[in-house]
Amino acid sequence: MTVSEFFDLLEEFDSLWQQYHPHYDLKGKRRVLEKFSEHGSMSLKGSTDKLFFVLYYLKHNPLQSGMALTFQMSQGKVSQWLKVLLPLLCKALQRLQMLPVREPGGLYMTLRLLAGQVVYMDATERPVPRSVNWERQKHEYSGKKGCHTNKNLLVSDEHNRVLYLSPTVEGSLHDKALADEMELEFVPEKGLLLDLGFVGYKPEGAQLCLPVKKMPNQPLSEYDKLYNSLLASIRVKVEHVMAGVKRVRTVKDKMRLHGDQIRDKVMLIACGLQNIRVTYRNLS
Repeated sequence: MTVSEFFDLLEEFDSLWQQYHPHYDLKGKRRVLEKFSEHGSMSLKGSTDKLFFVLYYLKHNPLQSGMALTFQMSQGKVSQWLKVLLPLLCKALQRLQMLPVREPGGLYMTLRLLAGQVVYMDATERPVPRSVNWERQKHEYSGKKGCHTNKNLLVSDEHNRVLYLSPTVEGSLHDKALADEMELEFVPEKGLLLDLGFVGYKPEGAQLCLPVKKMPNQPLSEYDKLYNSLLASIRVKVEHVMAGVKRVRTVKDKMRLHGDQIRDKVMLIACGLQNIRVTYRNLS
């Protein structure tokens, strides 16, 4: 992030921290008496250090013991801070209107504002530790990636903003099945660029653009090859979006945080950070 991006995010983050700290402690318990100043021995002093702490963790995905050594605190204190600061960071991005929508109806309203633009949709997977539960292992195992993963569906625009992020699901679910399950609504005649993972997907209203699939023992014609190459050169924008989201290594490397809600929230924050980057840099 640039300095201006950091401090604009810090303004909202600091406001949320000032609302949280007087009434709750680091364990999330409500205080008996309100507290209006930070204790002198607090391990992270000031909102700037707190925001840098949580962004550093998301960017580098270090061991919490390594974070403890870097920021001179205990590993348990690192865990406590993350449980408090991650939701505050998510709310700060929401106040800046940088988070993607999560509901199909919200996507429809957003697409109505993008007159004349095509949109891109793809699914992205991120590795997670293998669960000790056999049933969960079976559902999270992705044959495509050869490991246990979580999956999300993303819709992006021509300016590399993430418009929609689906709920986090198990990695074994196929891209097309996930899209059908979300029941997304698209503006009539809106161009939607997809890859071959969505063959057979027919959302209402959208004008689909898919590559030509090669059939067994039937080589593609030169025209079909040229069409596929041209479509891929246009659709590569969504790959750039997913690469931008995965600059946050917490969603690129194996996720060490446990719990479906926190894994979903970290992915949402990563999309919000991608949006804040491209929004500020497109304006400049």
